[in-house]
Parts: sequence; structure tokens; C-alpha cells
Amino acid sequence: MKTKKIPLKVRKALAEGNIREANAILGDYYSLQGTVIEGSQLGRTLGFPTANLKLKEISPLFLANGVYAVRIQHHKRLYNGMVNIGIRPTFEQHELTIEVNLFDFSDDLYGYDLTLFFVDRIRDEMKFPNLEALKTQISLDKQRIQELLTGRNQANSDSK
Repeated sequence: MKTKKIPLKVRKALAEGNIREANAILGDYYSLQGTVIEGSQLGRTLGFPTANLKLKEISPLFLANGVYAVRIQHHKRLYNGMVNIGIRPTFEQHELTIEVNLFDFSDDLYGYDLTLFFVDRIRDEMKFPNLEALKTQISLDKQRIQELLTGRNQANSDSK
């Protein structure tokens, strides 16, 4: 396992959820790498299948809980996607999870490594009154993230 040295200014920006500032300081996208592990498959039941990541780094996760726009590298190919980092309060969970939804992707990812390149933070993690409200918000998040990443597809597809 490798350890990343993260400058204090970057850790502070990440803890505040300010991905753009962290990226500006780094001069590149902040990234994490992990292996896809089996999760509770709640995302699939909501219509948004997720890949649950176990991080490769042994350093602590500095990111604020919330929903992020990401580019995901899998087998040297980049995909747009969204990630939720948090404890899934709607489901009364308490364990921190990293759940990635790759857009326009349907293959099995269990056991594969993914690298996440963080583009922006969309919102805080929040508790929803019911599953329909959660599904509606995830749909809105996906639409917003797709709009955000649309202009970045070609420009960054070969840069990572």
C-alpha cells in the first residue's frame, strides 16, 4: 500500500469540500484509487448501480462527505460519473462508504481497481424522508454532473 503526502492547504480545502481549490493548488485533479468490493447493492435497487470502493491509500480520507462529480479511470479508459462519500443517513448507516456510479457503463467491476479524479463537489450528504425523494435527488445530481462534465470529456480524455 502506498501513502500520499497531502499538503495542509489541500487537506483543508478537501475537508471543506472545495475540490476546485484543492485541484488548483495541486495543479491537477485530486484523485483516489480503490478496489471495487461488494456492497449492500442499495444503489442498484434505486436504479443507480454503484461500485463500492476500498481505498488503496493508507492515509486518511480528507474529503468532506457529499456528492461529487468525478472522472473514473477503468482499464485506461475514462468515464463520467458521480460519487457519494458518506454514511448514507437515509438508510440509517454509520459506516463511511465511497459509492461510485459510472455513467453509461454496465459491466461487472468487482475486484477491479478504479481511479477517481475529482472535478467538483455538488452538495452535502443529506437524509431524505423516503426513497422516492432520494431517487429524485440522485436523478437531479446526475443531470447536473452530466452538464458539468460534458465540456470536459474530450479535453481530458487523454490527459490521465
